[in-house]
Amino acid sequence: MAQLREDDTADVVDNVVAKKEKKSKDKKKKKEKKDKERKRKAEAAEVEENCEVSPKKAKTEINGKQSSKKAKTTEEEETPPSIDLPELTQEQQDGAFSKFRISNPMVEKLQGRGVTYLFPIQAQTFDHVYDGFDVIAQARTGTGKTLSFALPLVEKLQLEGTKGKHGRPPKVLVMAPTRELAKQVSEDFESITETLKVFCIYGGTAFAPQEQAIRKGLDILVGTPGRILDYVRKGTLDLAHLRHVVLDEVDRMLDMGFTESVEEILQAAYKTGGVADALAGSPDTPQTLLFSATLPPWVHKTAQKYMKGDVKHVDLIGNQDIRTATTVQHMAIKCGYQDRAATIGAVIQVYSGNHGRAMVFCQTKRDADELAVSSDIKVEAHVLHGDVPQEKREMVLKKFREGKYRCLVTTDVAARGLDIPEVDLVIQCSPPKDVESYIHRSGRTGRAGREGVCICFYKFQEERDLQWVEHKAGIKFKRIGGPTPNDIIKAAAKDAARSLDDVGEETLQNFTSSARELIEEKGAERALAAALAVISGSTNIVARSLLTSQEGYTTYIFRTNIEMRGTGYAWRGIEQQLTPDMKESIKGMRMCKDRMGCVFDLPSEHDEFIAQNWQDGRYDSLTVATELPEILDSAGGGGGQYGSGQGRGFQRNGSFNGGQRNGFGNRGRFGDRGRGQGRGRGQGRGRGYQRGGFRSFGASNGTPQNKKTTFDD
Repeated sequence: MAQLREDDTADVVDNVVAKKEKKSKDKKKKKEKKDKERKRKAEAAEVEENCEVSPKKAKTEINGKQSSKKAKTTEEEETPPSIDLPELTQEQQDGAFSKFRISNPMVEKLQGRGVTYLFPIQAQTFDHVYDGFDVIAQARTGTGKTLSFALPLVEKLQLEGTKGKHGRPPKVLVMAPTRELAKQVSEDFESITETLKVFCIYGGTAFAPQEQAIRKGLDILVGTPGRILDYVRKGTLDLAHLRHVVLDEVDRMLDMGFTESVEEILQAAYKTGGVADALAGSPDTPQTLLFSATLPPWVHKTAQKYMKGDVKHVDLIGNQDIRTATTVQHMAIKCGYQDRAATIGAVIQVYSGNHGRAMVFCQTKRDADELAVSSDIKVEAHVLHGDVPQEKREMVLKKFREGKYRCLVTTDVAARGLDIPEVDLVIQCSPPKDVESYIHRSGRTGRAGREGVCICFYKFQEERDLQWVEHKAGIKFKRIGGPTPNDIIKAAAKDAARSLDDVGEETLQNFTSSARELIEEKGAERALAAALAVISGSTNIVARSLLTSQEGYTTYIFRTNIEMRGTGYAWRGIEQQLTPDMKESIKGMRMCKDRMGCVFDLPSEHDEFIAQNWQDGRYDSLTVATELPEILDSAGGGGGQYGSGQGRGFQRNGSFNGGQRNGFGNRGRFGDRGRGQGRGRGQGRGRGYQRGGFRSFGASNGTPQNKKTTFDD
């Protein structure tokens, strides 16, 4: 019996011990489970923010699964399901911060700026720059080229440590072609470092503050070549200790206007006293970094004298046909000079309005000044060019960046490198003389993946220039007409309605009684419509040609269900229903690309007559054009109605096409029928255009028969 009690007691003790051990194990398991869950969440957050793992790996770690084919444990089955992260793109994976020598504090700074991974140009140049190689890099506008050299240089200098010695010479020199770009690059450097002294120098400002900053000591110096060279020649700036030289927008920096200044500055950086000697193998030769969105072949040849042997080339454009930003839509409007300001005003109203941002590029400072004060520009416009005082230039650019100014009328000083967010519209008043200018101007919109619109205005004689830009830039302009009255009204109403949100409640109370009176007098709908028209500045909207943007003209489309060989069929159909005076006032008839119709302009004063009297036939119809159809490219041009001796043609391979016989009936490619018994006018002229020169031919005054045609070089 005693033995039984002892056994029972032992069992009880064993049970108690077992329970305690089990309880202890359960607590331990719960703790491990909590620790594991916390660790999993931390890893998930790190993956989401820093893009440090691939989508496949992230999904495996986050869901608590093992990559091997082992059976799941009870603990894993009890783990609550986690939130699936969005899959990372290949670009995000390639640019993950963890793949590069980027410190944690720098990652935090970048994330504070909204940068969660390196863009392709940044990812592909980081190691080259960090390891000290000379680099020539090309990438489209708006892809983050500044950070491509700023980030690795700052990380490298900060890792080496800075003593902050008074009067120390700069280790990094960055040169940019314009003051605005130099200031922006300097600000980009300052945004990612607190330990390095960054300073920017440029013309148009006082010397004394800049000289004082140089004497105190610098780590990174950013500036324009002219002002930098001033300090080098005065002996104020010591470049003998430079370790890194960056030429931003290098094609401009090595162009004729800058080459001598740049070379003199670089020679000051070489202890051996000359560029050629320094590049022969001196260890004191600084690292040279060249960046731009456009790199013509001559740049590579010229740059060789500044580079060491093992140069790294990074080209994100390569042999791709499209050299502009892929997020930009390119359009073109034919417009004469006298109608340009009004049409530009309408374009801004439709594509940008009072709540968007637009940049208008002019060829000259005078053009920019005149356009900025034009009454046709309804939004508040401000001018920016080289003659504007530096202080005002900085103020205008700052307010435009902040969205306080909505329209910037400028020259090429704002074409390169400037990173202005949310520019909806870029207008170029004429095709530029070089394709690089077009690429950089259009690149002010469509930045960082955002959609944008670039519209290029051109005159009749600039058609060839436009085609040349298309060919060289690898783009295709969508030919459009100026905004129609309906387009303007819709955009203005939308803009005005949006402006109503800015009116405070207290202000509304002051206008309530007046609003009530207007409603009683005009009715609610008409009263509000009139108010919106006044708010938007659209009380008087005039019709404009879609073909030429000329005021007071309406564009019509003559359509048929048969393919036409020329415009003669359309002329015969039109003359049956229009008066002779109306027929004589028709301008610019052009064949549609599908050859199933023609477009032409008619004075808007005839719109009412046509609306009341035109009768569509069995095969033909006439309508007002609401948008410009695709138009057939004309070798001969179709200069005047009935071949009135105004044919135009292009010279190709030494031969002149079109315009021959000066407008005889059904002869020549510029007209179908000669006026007056099938003959052209005796004083007609034709013009021929070729790239790089102008050639014309004309007929002597007198009768159109048996004329001698002369050519003028």
